Amino acid sequence: MGRITEDLIRRRAEHNEYMLSTLEEVALHQQNIEKIERIGQLCPKLKILYLQNNLISKIQNLHKLKELQYLNLAVNNITKIQNLQRCESLQKLDLTVNFIPKAGLLSVASIAGNYNLWELFLIGNPCTDWPGYRLYVVGKLPQLHKLDGQPIKASERIAAAQALPHLEQQLHDELTAEGGDVAAAAAIEDDGDTDEVQEVQETGYVDEKGELRRPWCPATRILEHREME
Repeated sequence: MGRITEDLIRRRAEHNEYMLSTLEEVALHQQNIEKIERIGQLCPKLKILYLQNNLISKIQNLHKLKELQYLNLAVNNITKIQNLQRCESLQKLDLTVNFIPKAGLLSVASIAGNYNLWELFLIGNPCTDWPGYRLYVVGKLPQLHKLDGQPIKASERIAAAQALPHLEQQLHDELTAEGGDVAAAAAIEDDGDTDEVQEVQETGYVDEKGELRRPWCPATRILEHREME
């Protein structure tokens, strides 16, 4: 399992003479990282953080990054938007190609108070298949200027505000009918920093030929990486 360590960050801080306390940008992509940790304590001045192409399943431990402007978490295992409320300077959030489901749209409300957030990427997540996806997100986040790379026009913003109550009810009704836990999906979790290793349950089954078959999901990505270590 890849871990975010002081040594790893320092090796990526060559452009800042290996200094962490004043580091404003760091690239930690493609490091097989499963958990966000230590960054806020070590690099409080970060403005740009690249964490794409890892195995991260939860947004956490970023609340000390008061100056963070751009967070890239594309191609990870994220299923919910959370723990970014205290990143007051956040302007751009990239969650392209994660695993945020339709129920995960309820977690969009957690960043409604990030008033500097101008651009959000959710393209490539299952939630974008919901017909009301774009209007719902625009309605919930009126501060956005761009969604999935497309500018939000004034007419679209007005339409989203008008449609939002109906879309909220429709989403709630659909999730309830599908047996989903609406309250859990909408809950905003408290941030924390623990050192426990994530336990991942086996996702696969053995077919009639004796071969292991696994569905494509966050747990499978982690299991397959750990088996290659």
